[in-house]
Amino acid sequence: MMKIEKITESQSVCFPARENFEMRDNTVQGARIGVNGNATLIVSPRRYKVYTDGTDRVKILEGAGFFKWKRGETPFSAGDCFEICRVGEYEINGNGVFIVCKD
Repeated sequence: MMKIEKITESQSVCFPARENFEMRDNTVQGARIGVNGNATLIVSPRRYKVYTDGTDRVKILEGAGFFKWKRGETPFSAGDCFEICRVGEYEINGNGVFIVCKD
């Protein structure tokens, strides 16, 4: 089932702490990237495109904005967590910091 659904952090995987990410020297899509296992920390100034044919879990650490996907837009703000299932390409729009965990 294709969906972007707001969840509580307790319903999701345990997100690594921000300080536990290994930051990369280069940028991707204008964003600074950190990696910790299957989790990616994204420090984005505007928009970051992601693709999933499985399930992603996203935690918004800082900022506000919206997910843009083929079925519309879904707003988010700091502290929100989401489960994103089989949506294909989606964008995380907004100046902020996010963690994306892939299953």
